[in-house]
Amino acid sequence: MAKHAGKFLVVVIISLGACGGGCTKSPFEDEIKPEARLLRGQVQLDNARNGSANVYVWLEGLDLGTRTDSAGQFQIEIPSSQTTTGGAALNGVFRLYFYVANYGLNSVEIVVRNGLFAYGHGALTANGDLKDTIRLFKILTISTIVDPPQVPQSYRDGIDMQTTFQATTDTVQIVVPKSVGGLLGGIFFRHLQTDSVFIDIPDEGADTRDHVLIGHTPVSRRQIFQLNGANFRDLFLPVGDFEVIPYFFIEQEGMPPGLLKSLGKDVEGPTAEYLKIPFRREGGAFEVF
Repeated sequence: MAKHAGKFLVVVIISLGACGGGCTKSPFEDEIKPEARLLRGQVQLDNARNGSANVYVWLEGLDLGTRTDSAGQFQIEIPSSQTTTGGAALNGVFRLYFYVANYGLNSVEIVVRNGLFAYGHGALTANGDLKDTIRLFKILTISTIVDPPQVPQSYRDGIDMQTTFQATTDTVQIVVPKSVGGLLGGIFFRHLQTDSVFIDIPDEGADTRDHVLIGHTPVSRRQIFQLNGANFRDLFLPVGDFEVIPYFFIEQEGMPPGLLKSLGKDVEGPTAEYLKIPFRREGGAFEVF
């Protein structure tokens, strides 16, 4: 009997020894990992003078969008309300797009399982970061000059605005809405002190969309505007500094139809919403004193 009891004691001791420190872990520990709702990344604009801020980042399928900060960094989080579609857990492979209108569009694949990001799959590391820095390359240079660049508020003569387009690599097609006679069809004036937006559409009734192919040879389009209704258009600008912005679009291959719509309600119309489209422009300085 004592012989059998000794064997039992040995078995118990060995079993306890096999646990070691492992037996102090909760059997539920794996179930309390933080949910993988967040992804982070870094974007770099090639040859950008003012850093990599304001790049629009959009996740198709979930229709989640954000913009990069001054360092080019961003993060996107899946809200708890979007983990299911029609009651079923959200699963699939979606594209994450990186967009500045006059830079080449870029995207990566993001895997979603059970309504959460699948860390370690697709373009994500095991920690939810993008594996690589996203680089965007400029495809079109946009430069605007205003002549005269400074006028008193009582100025009544015509003011000339000219925007020059030049492709940096391959050809680029632009679309100029409401263009009449080869001119620009609309002008936006962003007041730098207040961020207010003023709009001048020379021919409101024009239903045109000029398609212009831009190559390495610079192509310019002009428009004339006047202040205080001098040309029977309601353009009344307050005193201050302005950025003068042409109204046009750039056609990009592989552009998903939902991307522009996700930026705002009417970003393609001649409204202040248009300025939500990220561009990198040069020039356009104008002052009313």
